[in-house]
Amino acid sequence: MRELNYKKTGIIACIVIAFVLIVAIPVSAAGNDTPIFMSGQNIDAIKAYNNGSELASLGKFQDALAETEKALSIQPNFTLALTQKAGILNVMGKYQDALNAADAAIAGNSNISEAWLNRADALVHLGNYQDAIDSANRALAIDPTLEAAKTTKLLATKLLANSASTSPVPTTKAPASLVPVIGALAVAGCVAGYRKFRK
Repeated sequence: MRELNYKKTGIIACIVIAFVLIVAIPVSAAGNDTPIFMSGQNIDAIKAYNNGSELASLGKFQDALAETEKALSIQPNFTLALTQKAGILNVMGKYQDALNAADAAIAGNSNISEAWLNRADALVHLGNYQDAIDSANRALAIDPTLEAAKTTKLLATKLLANSASTSPVPTTKAPASLVPVIGALAVAGCVAGYRKFRK
């Protein structure tokens, strides 16, 4: 009988902990690890973020960007939304804007591997290969299984070697044929982050 009471107590404790975690989900406050309790406004930001993730996974990048911007208008320091924005902008070929969004995400939370990946992708397309390699390495330090970061690092390494051997002034950008591949990998990183966030 006593064993049953311990099991009941353990189950109740788990339910209470789960409830607290669900009600006090942190919605990334820049540089702040204190949870922000869920309000209607934060829930609206999460809904817009989730809609943006779904639209991006369907290849509707302009609509995905609009939903992600909506999330950020509600919660400007929502680092997962900033990361997603960077990935979408990379796919759309807006690399400087993608870099800015990735940097903002990293400023809010430097432990999001996809933010570092999106930063690396933008830097490759901007011709900043060494910085891209460094950012890919940061992504891999956080998540060593992130295949897209390995691919981006390999590409940046090859482009850096080619630019060093062919010209004293690096002028080579990522080949246009690789833009959709890198973009798809960046969106895959956003969708993976979205799936982690929903769990």
